[in-house]
Amino acid sequence: IQESWSFVKKQADVMLLIDVSGSMAEDGKLEQAKQAALFFLEEMEITNRVGLAIFSNEVEVRIGLDILETNKELLSGHINALRAEGGTALFDGIVNVVDVMNNIDADERIRAVIVLSDGEDTGSTSTLDDAVQVIAASYDSVNPVIVIPVAYGANADIRTLDRIASASNTTRQSGDAASIQRVLEILSSFF
Repeated sequence: IQESWSFVKKQADVMLLIDVSGSMAEDGKLEQAKQAALFFLEEMEITNRVGLAIFSNEVEVRIGLDILETNKELLSGHINALRAEGGTALFDGIVNVVDVMNNIDADERIRAVIVLSDGEDTGSTSTLDDAVQVIAASYDSVNPVIVIPVAYGANADIRTLDRIASASNTTRQSGDAASIQRVLEILSSFF
């Protein structure tokens, strides 16, 4: 039964959304987020689809969703090369990436966005309410996009990240390896 589990369980589409703003350079937050993202790639089932988006002043989808087995090296290379600079368009990042995920035909797949950030928005044209509304609208669909925020730094904006998690009926995680393992457990609970 355990050997055949990977064939019968629901597969996932996961977009990693990483904050590369200047504040992530403080206290090694970006380095911690990069290590967590790389750990996530190592632990994720290779048959799932994973992509990478980043945000600072702008939001950019660096690598679209593809089977992890085929794009793992590319994802790892891009993650290792990330540098912190600029403002923080967290809310724009969430709105943009949840929209991307909503436009993917994935009725039989778990859809998730994992946000690695200190949560302090300094440059979005969208508001926290806009981000929450996009998440909540998706949550009411047959196959919702779940959003799981992972907080970095002692000065992380916990209130904002908690509100984002609450809109998706998930919980904010702290930025350590054990929490990334918890993120994987949350994803598998949506089977």
